Amino acid sequence: MHDFNMSPEEKGLRFGRFVLYPQRRLLLDGDRPLRIGGRALDILLVLVESAGKIVSKEAIISRVWPRTFVEEINLRVHISALRRALGTCPEARHYIANVRQRGYSFVAYVEQVNNGGVQLLPFRSELPVRLTRIEGRDPLIEEMQRKVASRRLISLVGPGGVGKTTVALRVAQQSLGRFRDGVRFIDLSTLETAEQLPSKVATELGLETGEGEPLARIAEFLRERQMLLVLDNCEHLIDGCASLAEDLLRAGPAVSIITTSRESLRTEGEYVQPLAALEVPPARSRLGVREALRYPAFRLFVRRAKARQADFVLQAADVRRIGEICRRLGGMPLALELAAAQVDAQGCVGVLAWLDGPAYLDALGRRTAPARQQTLRASLDWSFALLDDEERGCLLALAALDDGVTLAELACAASMDEPRASASLSRLLAKSLISVEAYGAAARYRMSLCLRVYLREKLAGAPS
Repeated sequence: MHDFNMSPEEKGLRFGRFVLYPQRRLLLDGDRPLRIGGRALDILLVLVESAGKIVSKEAIISRVWPRTFVEEINLRVHISALRRALGTCPEARHYIANVRQRGYSFVAYVEQVNNGGVQLLPFRSELPVRLTRIEGRDPLIEEMQRKVASRRLISLVGPGGVGKTTVALRVAQQSLGRFRDGVRFIDLSTLETAEQLPSKVATELGLETGEGEPLARIAEFLRERQMLLVLDNCEHLIDGCASLAEDLLRAGPAVSIITTSRESLRTEGEYVQPLAALEVPPARSRLGVREALRYPAFRLFVRRAKARQADFVLQAADVRRIGEICRRLGGMPLALELAAAQVDAQGCVGVLAWLDGPAYLDALGRRTAPARQQTLRASLDWSFALLDDEERGCLLALAALDDGVTLAELACAASMDEPRASASLSRLLAKSLISVEAYGAAARYRMSLCLRVYLREKLAGAPS
Protein backbone atom coordinates (compact mmCIF):
# COMPACT_ATOMS: atom_id res chain seq x y z
CA MET A 1 0.00 0.00 0.00
CA HIS A 2 1.23 3.50 -0.80
CA ASP A 3 2.40 5.67 2.10
CA PHE A 4 1.26 9.26 1.69
CA ASN A 5 2.49 10.33 5.16
CA MET A 6 -1.01 11.28 6.31
CA SER A 7 -1.89 11.81 9.93
CA PRO A 8 -4.67 9.56 11.29
CA GLU A 9 -6.83 12.65 11.78
CA GLU A 10 -6.63 13.85 8.18
CA LYS A 11 -10.13 13.91 6.75
CA GLY A 12 -11.24 12.62 3.39
CA LEU A 13 -14.49 12.27 1.45
CA ARG A 14 -15.31 8.69 0.49
CA PHE A 15 -17.66 7.69 -2.34
CA GLY A 16 -17.78 4.27 -3.96
CA ARG A 17 -14.23 2.92 -4.07
CA PHE A 18 -12.70 6.42 -4.05
CA VAL A 19 -11.45 8.68 -1.25
CA LEU A 20 -10.85 12.37 -1.98
CA TYR A 21 -8.48 14.35 0.30
CA PRO A 22 -9.24 18.03 -0.43
CA GLN A 23 -6.27 19.52 1.45
CA ARG A 24 -3.75 17.34 -0.36
CA ARG A 25 -5.65 17.53 -3.67
CA LEU A 26 -5.40 13.76 -3.78
CA LEU A 27 -7.90 11.27 -5.18
CA LEU A 28 -7.37 7.61 -4.28
CA ASP A 29 -8.87 4.73 -6.24
CA GLY A 30 -8.60 2.05 -3.57
CA ASP A 31 -4.98 2.40 -2.41
CA ARG A 32 -3.57 4.03 -5.54
CA PRO A 33 -3.70 7.67 -6.62
CA LEU A 34 -5.93 8.42 -9.58
CA ARG A 35 -4.27 10.88 -11.95
CA ILE A 36 -6.67 13.54 -13.20
CA GLY A 37 -5.98 17.07 -14.34
CA GLY A 38 -5.92 20.00 -11.93
CA ARG A 39 -9.04 21.66 -13.36
CA ALA A 40 -10.92 18.36 -13.29
CA LEU A 41 -9.93 17.90 -9.66
CA ASP A 42 -11.15 21.43 -8.85
CA ILE A 43 -14.52 20.63 -10.46
CA LEU A 44 -14.75 17.36 -8.54
CA LEU A 45 -14.08 19.17 -5.25
CA VAL A 46 -16.88 21.66 -5.93
CA LEU A 47 -19.36 18.91 -6.78
CA VAL A 48 -18.47 16.45 -3.99
CA GLU A 49 -18.61 19.17 -1.34
CA SER A 50 -22.17 19.94 -2.56
CA ALA A 51 -23.18 16.29 -3.00
CA GLY A 52 -26.90 15.91 -3.64
CA LYS A 53 -27.30 19.56 -4.61
CA ILE A 54 -27.49 21.03 -8.08
CA VAL A 55 -24.53 23.29 -8.77
CA SER A 56 -25.01 25.69 -11.66
CA LYS A 57 -22.51 25.77 -14.50
CA GLU A 58 -21.85 29.41 -13.75
CA ALA A 59 -21.03 28.62 -10.11
CA ILE A 60 -18.57 25.88 -11.11
CA ILE A 61 -16.85 28.08 -13.68
CA SER A 62 -16.52 30.98 -11.23
CA ARG A 63 -14.89 28.66 -8.65
CA VAL A 64 -12.58 26.80 -11.03
CA TRP A 65 -11.65 29.69 -13.36
CA PRO A 66 -12.09 32.71 -11.04
CA ARG A 67 -10.07 35.21 -13.11
CA THR A 68 -10.39 33.74 -16.57
CA PHE A 69 -13.18 33.84 -19.13
CA VAL A 70 -13.88 30.36 -20.45
CA GLU A 71 -16.58 28.89 -22.65
CA GLU A 72 -19.03 26.34 -21.29
CA ILE A 73 -17.48 23.75 -23.63
CA ASN A 74 -14.37 23.78 -21.41
CA LEU A 75 -16.48 22.68 -18.44
CA ARG A 76 -18.18 19.96 -20.46
CA VAL A 77 -14.81 18.56 -21.58
CA HIS A 78 -13.59 18.26 -17.98
CA ILE A 79 -16.89 16.74 -16.81
CA SER A 80 -16.61 14.10 -19.55
CA ALA A 81 -13.03 13.35 -18.46
CA LEU A 82 -14.14 12.98 -14.84
CA ARG A 83 -16.92 10.59 -15.81
CA ARG A 84 -14.48 8.42 -17.75
CA ALA A 85 -12.00 8.42 -14.87
CA LEU A 86 -14.58 7.55 -12.19
CA GLY A 87 -16.48 4.98 -14.21
CA THR A 88 -19.92 3.68 -13.22
CA CYS A 89 -21.47 4.89 -9.98
CA PRO A 90 -22.94 2.19 -7.68
CA GLU A 91 -26.17 4.18 -7.30
CA ALA A 92 -26.55 5.61 -10.81
CA ARG A 93 -25.13 5.52 -14.32
CA HIS A 94 -22.63 8.31 -13.58
CA TYR A 95 -21.29 9.90 -10.44
CA ILE A 96 -22.05 13.30 -11.99
CA ALA A 97 -25.57 13.91 -13.29
CA ASN A 98 -26.29 16.58 -15.88
CA VAL A 99 -29.45 18.37 -14.72
CA ARG A 100 -30.76 19.99 -17.86
CA GLN A 101 -30.69 23.80 -17.86
CA ARG A 102 -29.71 23.76 -14.17
CA GLY A 103 -26.17 22.46 -13.88
CA TYR A 104 -24.55 19.33 -12.45
CA SER A 105 -25.10 17.20 -9.35
CA PHE A 106 -22.86 14.65 -7.64
CA VAL A 107 -25.29 11.79 -6.93
CA ALA A 108 -23.25 9.15 -5.09
CA TYR A 109 -23.38 8.47 -1.35
CA VAL A 110 -20.60 10.46 0.34
CA GLU A 111 -19.20 9.99 3.83
CA GLN A 112 -16.44 11.83 5.64
CA VAL A 113 -13.64 9.62 6.97
CA ASN A 114 -10.26 10.03 8.62
CA ASN A 115 -7.11 8.28 7.48
CA GLY A 116 -7.65 5.54 10.04
CA GLY A 117 -10.92 4.62 8.39
CA VAL A 118 -13.08 5.98 11.23
CA GLN A 119 -16.30 7.36 9.88
CA LEU A 120 -16.98 10.97 10.84
CA LEU A 121 -20.11 13.01 10.30
CA PRO A 122 -21.68 10.67 7.73
CA PHE A 123 -24.02 12.13 5.21
CA ARG A 124 -25.68 10.48 2.27
CA SER A 125 -26.93 12.14 -0.87
CA GLU A 126 -29.31 9.39 -1.94
CA LEU A 127 -32.03 11.76 -3.08
CA PRO A 128 -33.39 11.10 -6.57
CA VAL A 129 -32.09 13.77 -8.94
CA ARG A 130 -34.66 15.48 -11.14
CA LEU A 131 -33.36 15.85 -14.67
CA THR A 132 -35.75 18.58 -15.83
CA ARG A 133 -36.38 22.12 -14.71
CA ILE A 134 -39.09 22.86 -12.12
CA GLU A 135 -41.48 25.60 -13.21
CA GLY A 136 -43.22 28.12 -11.00
CA ARG A 137 -42.20 26.73 -7.61
CA ASP A 138 -39.15 28.81 -6.64
CA PRO A 139 -40.94 31.12 -4.13
CA LEU A 140 -42.59 28.15 -2.40
CA ILE A 141 -39.34 26.16 -2.29
CA GLU A 142 -37.53 29.11 -0.73
CA GLU A 143 -40.32 29.57 1.82
CA MET A 144 -40.27 25.87 2.73
CA GLN A 145 -36.51 25.97 3.17
CA ARG A 146 -36.99 28.69 5.76
CA LYS A 147 -39.78 26.68 7.40
CA VAL A 148 -37.58 23.56 7.65
CA ALA A 149 -35.31 25.50 9.99
CA SER A 150 -38.12 26.13 12.48
CA ARG A 151 -40.80 23.46 11.85
CA ARG A 152 -40.03 19.84 12.60
CA LEU A 153 -42.99 18.43 10.65
CA ILE A 154 -44.15 19.91 7.35
CA SER A 155 -46.87 18.21 5.31
CA LEU A 156 -46.96 19.15 1.64
CA VAL A 157 -50.56 18.58 0.59
CA GLY A 158 -52.23 18.66 -2.82
CA PRO A 159 -54.02 16.62 -5.49
CA GLY A 160 -52.33 13.86 -7.46
CA GLY A 161 -50.08 15.12 -10.24
CA VAL A 162 -49.55 18.59 -8.77
CA GLY A 163 -45.85 17.96 -8.09
CA LYS A 164 -45.63 17.31 -4.34
CA THR A 165 -42.74 14.85 -4.63
CA THR A 166 -40.86 17.18 -6.98
CA VAL A 167 -41.11 20.12 -4.57
CA ALA A 168 -40.28 18.01 -1.49
CA LEU A 169 -37.18 16.63 -3.19
CA ARG A 170 -35.96 20.07 -4.20
CA VAL A 171 -36.42 21.37 -0.65
CA ALA A 172 -34.58 18.32 0.68
CA GLN A 173 -31.71 18.72 -1.80
CA GLN A 174 -31.27 22.36 -0.87
CA SER A 175 -31.39 21.52 2.86
CA LEU A 176 -28.62 18.89 2.81
CA GLY A 177 -26.02 21.18 4.34
CA ARG A 178 -28.22 21.93 7.36
CA PHE A 179 -28.43 18.35 8.60
CA ARG A 180 -25.25 16.82 9.99
CA ASP A 181 -26.39 13.25 9.35
CA GLY A 182 -28.00 13.87 6.00
CA VAL A 183 -31.38 13.37 4.37
CA ARG A 184 -33.31 10.18 3.64
CA PHE A 185 -36.04 9.89 1.01
CA ILE A 186 -38.57 7.15 1.80
CA ASP A 187 -41.18 6.28 -0.84
CA LEU A 188 -44.19 4.67 0.84
CA SER A 189 -46.33 4.17 -2.28
CA THR A 190 -45.50 0.47 -2.66
CA LEU A 191 -46.57 -0.44 0.88
CA GLU A 192 -49.97 -2.04 1.40
CA THR A 193 -50.43 -1.94 5.18
CA ALA A 194 -49.44 0.35 8.02
CA GLU A 195 -47.67 -2.56 9.69
CA GLN A 196 -45.01 -2.40 6.95
CA LEU A 197 -44.08 1.20 7.73
CA PRO A 198 -41.49 0.64 10.51
CA SER A 199 -39.62 -2.02 8.53
CA LYS A 200 -39.56 0.21 5.45
CA VAL A 201 -38.13 3.13 7.41
CA ALA A 202 -35.57 0.90 9.11
CA THR A 203 -34.42 -0.44 5.73
CA GLU A 204 -34.04 3.05 4.28
CA LEU A 205 -32.01 4.09 7.33
CA GLY A 206 -29.65 1.18 6.69
CA LEU A 207 -30.76 -0.81 9.72
CA GLU A 208 -31.11 -4.58 9.74
CA THR A 209 -34.72 -5.75 9.79
CA GLY A 210 -34.39 -9.12 11.46
CA GLU A 211 -36.22 -10.24 14.54
CA GLY A 212 -37.23 -7.65 17.08
CA GLU A 213 -39.16 -4.42 17.10
CA PRO A 214 -38.02 -2.14 14.23
CA LEU A 215 -39.35 0.98 15.97
CA ALA A 216 -37.01 0.36 18.89
CA ARG A 217 -34.01 0.09 16.55
CA ILE A 218 -35.12 3.22 14.70
CA ALA A 219 -35.49 5.13 17.97
CA GLU A 220 -32.01 4.13 19.08
CA PHE A 221 -30.56 5.13 15.69
CA LEU A 222 -32.27 8.55 15.62
CA ARG A 223 -31.61 9.50 19.24
CA GLU A 224 -28.35 11.34 18.49
CA ARG A 225 -28.93 12.04 14.80
CA GLN A 226 -29.62 15.36 13.13
CA MET A 227 -31.51 14.34 10.00
CA LEU A 228 -34.27 15.27 7.60
CA LEU A 229 -36.65 12.47 6.58
CA VAL A 230 -38.92 12.78 3.55
CA LEU A 231 -41.92 10.45 3.81
CA ASP A 232 -43.39 10.41 0.31
CA ASN A 233 -46.95 9.29 -0.59
CA CYS A 234 -48.60 8.98 2.81
CA GLU A 235 -52.26 9.22 1.77
CA HIS A 236 -53.10 5.52 1.47
CA LEU A 237 -51.69 4.79 4.94
CA ILE A 238 -52.58 8.11 6.51
CA ASP A 239 -53.38 6.90 10.04
CA GLY A 240 -50.24 4.78 10.24
CA CYS A 241 -48.12 7.61 8.83
CA ALA A 242 -49.51 10.02 11.42
CA SER A 243 -48.50 7.67 14.25
CA LEU A 244 -45.14 6.95 12.64
CA ALA A 245 -44.31 10.65 12.25
CA GLU A 246 -45.02 11.31 15.92
CA ASP A 247 -42.92 8.30 16.94
CA LEU A 248 -39.97 9.44 14.81
CA LEU A 249 -40.08 12.99 16.13
CA ARG A 250 -40.19 11.76 19.73
CA ALA A 251 -37.30 9.37 19.09
CA GLY A 252 -35.01 11.97 17.53
CA PRO A 253 -35.09 15.46 19.07
CA ALA A 254 -32.98 16.77 16.16
CA VAL A 255 -34.97 14.97 13.44
CA SER A 256 -37.23 16.87 11.03
CA ILE A 257 -39.79 15.42 8.64
CA ILE A 258 -41.39 16.46 5.36
CA THR A 259 -44.38 14.40 4.26
CA THR A 260 -46.22 14.45 0.95
CA SER A 261 -49.85 13.42 0.86
CA ARG A 262 -53.21 14.24 -0.65
CA GLU A 263 -54.41 15.10 2.85
CA SER A 264 -52.77 16.28 6.05
CA LEU A 265 -51.70 13.92 8.85
CA ARG A 266 -53.57 15.95 11.50
CA THR A 267 -50.85 15.37 14.10
CA GLU A 268 -49.43 17.50 16.87
CA GLY A 269 -47.07 20.20 15.66
CA GLU A 270 -47.81 19.62 11.97
CA TYR A 271 -47.45 22.57 9.60
CA VAL A 272 -49.62 22.04 6.52
CA GLN A 273 -48.35 23.55 3.27
CA PRO A 274 -50.91 23.34 0.43
CA LEU A 275 -49.52 22.97 -3.08
CA ALA A 276 -51.69 24.61 -5.72
CA ALA A 277 -51.69 24.02 -9.46
CA LEU A 278 -49.51 26.21 -11.68
CA GLU A 279 -50.81 29.62 -12.69
CA VAL A 280 -52.42 29.63 -16.16
CA PRO A 281 -52.96 32.46 -18.63
CA PRO A 282 -56.32 34.20 -18.13
CA ALA A 283 -59.19 33.42 -20.48
CA ARG A 284 -60.14 35.83 -23.26
CA SER A 285 -56.75 37.55 -23.09
CA ARG A 286 -54.71 38.60 -26.12
CA LEU A 287 -51.24 37.69 -24.93
CA GLY A 288 -48.12 37.73 -27.00
CA VAL A 289 -45.50 35.00 -26.75
CA ARG A 290 -43.39 36.87 -24.21
CA GLU A 291 -46.39 37.67 -21.96
CA ALA A 292 -47.71 34.12 -22.12
CA LEU A 293 -44.35 32.67 -21.08
CA ARG A 294 -44.62 34.50 -17.78
CA TYR A 295 -47.20 31.91 -16.68
CA PRO A 296 -45.61 28.74 -15.24
CA ALA A 297 -48.20 26.35 -16.72
CA PHE A 298 -47.60 27.78 -20.19
CA ARG A 299 -43.81 27.56 -19.78
CA LEU A 300 -44.01 23.96 -18.60
CA PHE A 301 -46.12 22.92 -21.59
CA VAL A 302 -43.77 24.63 -24.06
CA ARG A 303 -40.62 23.15 -22.47
CA ARG A 304 -42.03 19.63 -22.51
CA ALA A 305 -43.22 20.03 -26.10
CA LYS A 306 -39.73 21.15 -27.14
CA ALA A 307 -38.19 18.20 -25.29
CA ARG A 308 -40.42 15.82 -27.24
CA GLN A 309 -40.17 17.57 -30.62
CA ALA A 310 -36.75 19.06 -31.30
CA ASP A 311 -37.97 21.37 -34.08
CA PHE A 312 -40.97 22.70 -32.12
CA VAL A 313 -41.18 26.47 -32.46
CA LEU A 314 -43.73 28.45 -30.47
CA GLN A 315 -45.77 30.46 -32.94
CA ALA A 316 -47.93 33.46 -32.08
CA ALA A 317 -50.95 31.52 -33.39
CA ASP A 318 -50.32 28.77 -30.81
CA VAL A 319 -50.44 31.07 -27.78
CA ARG A 320 -54.24 31.07 -27.53
CA ARG A 321 -54.46 27.30 -28.06
CA ILE A 322 -51.80 26.47 -25.48
CA GLY A 323 -53.42 28.89 -23.02
CA GLU A 324 -56.72 27.05 -23.46
CA ILE A 325 -54.99 23.68 -22.97
CA CYS A 326 -53.46 24.97 -19.73
CA ARG A 327 -56.85 26.19 -18.48
CA ARG A 328 -58.67 22.97 -19.37
CA LEU A 329 -56.05 20.95 -17.52
CA GLY A 330 -56.25 23.28 -14.54
CA GLY A 331 -52.52 24.00 -14.51
CA MET A 332 -51.77 20.47 -13.24
CA PRO A 333 -48.12 19.61 -14.03
CA LEU A 334 -48.68 15.90 -14.69
CA ALA A 335 -51.60 16.57 -17.05
CA LEU A 336 -49.64 19.29 -18.87
CA GLU A 337 -46.62 17.03 -19.34
CA LEU A 338 -48.76 14.22 -20.74
CA ALA A 339 -50.57 16.61 -23.10
CA ALA A 340 -47.32 18.24 -24.28
CA ALA A 341 -46.00 14.79 -25.21
CA GLN A 342 -48.76 14.61 -27.85
CA VAL A 343 -47.74 17.78 -29.70
CA ASP A 344 -45.30 16.00 -32.01
CA ALA A 345 -48.08 13.69 -33.22
CA GLN A 346 -51.12 15.98 -33.12
CA GLY A 347 -49.94 19.58 -32.99
CA CYS A 348 -51.52 22.14 -30.66
CA VAL A 349 -54.78 22.13 -32.61
CA GLY A 350 -55.03 18.34 -32.33
CA VAL A 351 -54.20 18.32 -28.60
CA LEU A 352 -56.94 20.88 -27.94
CA ALA A 353 -59.48 18.77 -29.81
CA TRP A 354 -58.20 15.63 -28.06
CA LEU A 355 -59.17 17.15 -24.71
CA ASP A 356 -62.83 17.17 -25.75
CA GLY A 357 -63.09 13.43 -24.99
CA PRO A 358 -61.80 11.02 -22.34
CA ALA A 359 -59.00 9.48 -24.44
CA TYR A 360 -56.37 11.77 -22.91
CA LEU A 361 -56.86 10.07 -19.54
CA ASP A 362 -54.93 7.10 -20.94
CA ALA A 363 -52.05 8.99 -22.56
CA LEU A 364 -48.78 7.37 -21.52
CA GLY A 365 -46.13 9.29 -19.64
CA ARG A 366 -42.55 8.42 -18.72
CA ARG A 367 -41.77 4.70 -18.54
CA THR A 368 -39.76 5.32 -15.36
CA ALA A 369 -42.55 7.20 -13.56
CA PRO A 370 -44.35 5.46 -10.69
CA ALA A 371 -47.27 3.38 -11.98
CA ARG A 372 -49.82 5.77 -10.49
CA GLN A 373 -48.30 8.65 -12.52
CA GLN A 374 -47.88 7.00 -15.91
CA THR A 375 -51.38 8.08 -16.95
CA LEU A 376 -53.97 10.49 -15.61
CA ARG A 377 -56.37 7.59 -15.18
CA ALA A 378 -53.88 5.78 -12.96
CA SER A 379 -53.47 8.89 -10.80
CA LEU A 380 -57.24 9.32 -10.47
CA ASP A 381 -57.75 5.59 -9.80
CA TRP A 382 -55.29 5.90 -6.91
CA SER A 383 -57.30 8.75 -5.38
CA PHE A 384 -60.72 7.21 -6.02
CA ALA A 385 -59.71 3.91 -4.40
CA LEU A 386 -58.93 5.72 -1.14
CA LEU A 387 -62.50 7.02 -0.72
CA ASP A 388 -65.28 5.43 1.28
CA ASP A 389 -68.68 4.70 -0.31
CA GLU A 390 -70.27 7.91 0.90
CA GLU A 391 -67.41 10.05 -0.40
CA ARG A 392 -67.58 8.30 -3.77
CA GLY A 393 -71.33 8.84 -4.00
CA CYS A 394 -70.93 12.51 -3.16
CA LEU A 395 -68.14 12.96 -5.71
CA LEU A 396 -70.09 11.19 -8.48
CA ALA A 397 -73.15 13.34 -7.75
CA LEU A 398 -71.00 16.46 -7.94
CA ALA A 399 -69.57 15.34 -11.29
CA ALA A 400 -73.05 14.88 -12.75
CA LEU A 401 -73.96 18.51 -12.03
CA ASP A 402 -72.68 21.66 -13.64
CA ASP A 403 -69.55 23.15 -12.13
CA GLY A 404 -70.00 25.28 -9.05
CA VAL A 405 -72.94 23.84 -7.09
CA THR A 406 -74.21 24.64 -3.62
CA LEU A 407 -74.48 22.26 -0.68
CA ALA A 408 -78.25 22.11 -1.06
CA GLU A 409 -78.02 21.22 -4.76
CA LEU A 410 -75.46 18.51 -4.07
CA ALA A 411 -77.39 17.01 -1.16
CA CYS A 412 -80.47 16.72 -3.37
CA ALA A 413 -78.52 15.10 -6.24
CA ALA A 414 -76.76 12.66 -3.90
CA SER A 415 -79.97 11.79 -1.98
CA MET A 416 -78.31 12.83 1.30
CA ASP A 417 -79.37 15.13 4.07
CA GLU A 418 -77.33 18.31 4.22
CA PRO A 419 -75.29 17.42 7.36
CA ARG A 420 -74.08 14.15 5.76
CA ALA A 421 -73.37 15.87 2.46
CA SER A 422 -71.49 18.63 4.25
CA ALA A 423 -69.36 16.09 6.13
CA SER A 424 -68.52 14.26 2.89
CA LEU A 425 -67.63 17.52 1.15
CA SER A 426 -65.33 18.46 4.02
CA ARG A 427 -63.48 15.15 3.68
CA LEU A 428 -63.19 15.55 -0.10
CA LEU A 429 -61.79 19.04 0.40
CA ALA A 430 -59.26 17.68 2.89
CA LYS A 431 -58.22 15.05 0.32
CA SER A 432 -57.56 17.72 -2.33
CA LEU A 433 -60.22 16.38 -4.70
CA ILE A 434 -62.50 19.41 -4.85
CA SER A 435 -62.29 23.13 -4.18
CA VAL A 436 -64.72 25.62 -2.66
CA GLU A 437 -65.38 29.22 -3.57
CA ALA A 438 -67.43 31.85 -1.78
CA TYR A 439 -70.26 33.01 -4.01
CA GLY A 440 -72.45 35.59 -2.35
CA ALA A 441 -73.98 34.04 0.74
CA ALA A 442 -73.38 30.45 -0.43
CA ALA A 443 -70.28 28.34 -0.95
CA ARG A 444 -69.94 26.65 -4.32
CA TYR A 445 -67.99 23.44 -4.90
CA ARG A 446 -65.89 22.68 -7.95
CA MET A 447 -63.63 19.95 -9.35
CA SER A 448 -61.02 19.78 -12.08
CA LEU A 449 -62.01 18.98 -15.65
CA CYS A 450 -59.84 15.83 -15.59
CA LEU A 451 -61.65 14.51 -12.53
CA ARG A 452 -65.06 15.39 -13.98
CA VAL A 453 -64.30 13.56 -17.23
CA TYR A 454 -63.07 10.54 -15.28
CA LEU A 455 -66.14 10.42 -13.04
CA ARG A 456 -68.65 10.98 -15.84
CA GLU A 457 -67.11 8.04 -17.63
CA LYS A 458 -67.77 5.98 -14.50
CA LEU A 459 -71.34 7.27 -14.36
CA ALA A 460 -71.85 6.21 -17.98
CA GLY A 461 -70.68 2.72 -17.08
CA ALA A 462 -67.65 2.83 -19.34
CA PRO A 463 -64.77 0.49 -18.45
CA SER A 464 -61.95 2.12 -16.51
